[in-house]
Amino acid sequence: MHLHFFKKTIAVRQTYYLGSLPDSNEKQFISKLMTLTGKRRPCHFHGNRLYFAPGWQKKLEEIGLVQGSCWDKLKPGELITHSKRTNAYKVNLPCGETVYFKRYLLFGKPLKFYLRPSETAVEVFSYKEMEKLGIPIAEPLAVGEIRRCGSLVAACIVTREIPETITLKDYAIHEWAFLPPQLRKEAFLTISATICRHLQTMHGARFFHFDSKWRNILIRQNQTGMIEGLWWIDSPRGKKLPVWRSERGIIYDLASLCRMALSFLSRSQRLRFLYTYCGPNMTRKEVKNLAIKINQHLQRNPPKLVKPVRRL
Repeated sequence: MHLHFFKKTIAVRQTYYLGSLPDSNEKQFISKLMTLTGKRRPCHFHGNRLYFAPGWQKKLEEIGLVQGSCWDKLKPGELITHSKRTNAYKVNLPCGETVYFKRYLLFGKPLKFYLRPSETAVEVFSYKEMEKLGIPIAEPLAVGEIRRCGSLVAACIVTREIPETITLKDYAIHEWAFLPPQLRKEAFLTISATICRHLQTMHGARFFHFDSKWRNILIRQNQTGMIEGLWWIDSPRGKKLPVWRSERGIIYDLASLCRMALSFLSRSQRLRFLYTYCGPNMTRKEVKNLAIKINQHLQRNPPKLVKPVRRL
């Protein structure tokens, strides 16, 4: 039975790579391959493939995300972020759902991700790891790669919208800075306690986000303005590290959070956050040494100060 399954696998892969049409049984087998596995590795070696979460393939095909299509040129909705290599779109599906489609183009850099997982594959891996730890995340719905003999040409990811949320960065710039002192303090305590708890959980499992900037954290407020939820998004460099390298991941994640904290939080607030994260088992000297290492990391690329701007 195992030999038959092995031969079946080889036959289907040969059929897919050669571009011929598989029969109905082979189609069912290929559809099982095209699911989000959440492994930190290349999705495939050669070809243009998309991998869907269960129940989402037909919904996403309605916006042009079809197997074998030129999705690297797809412009399915409202453009929300744009750069030379990365575009992100907010898309309203016919079924009423809202999703985000993000695409990376690797023209001119054929060896950058040669036989290495794309940023989108790593992002799915990160989401799966955080989900297993009980940390709220944006739900990944599809991921795709276009590769030429191991070299990455393009990659994409689709995530489900988390309604009524804004990034922590936007909240700090446009709202938090203008709250009355007492409300500002309460919001800080709620958000910092939640982030500390999530980081402790991640780092305790030796998973590190490696892009924990304020723009990659979403929050939701209730009708009274209090914080009632916090989610993590966009982790294209997340990874698990062995114990002997864990300190590097800890410093990187805490330094990423500190970049904007320098503009909005006082020194005592930043130290309070660090003490909360470290917990009672670390001595004051150990916490101080960690703060020094975070500061040294930030000096490599000093953050620019950000000024609050009242929303019109």
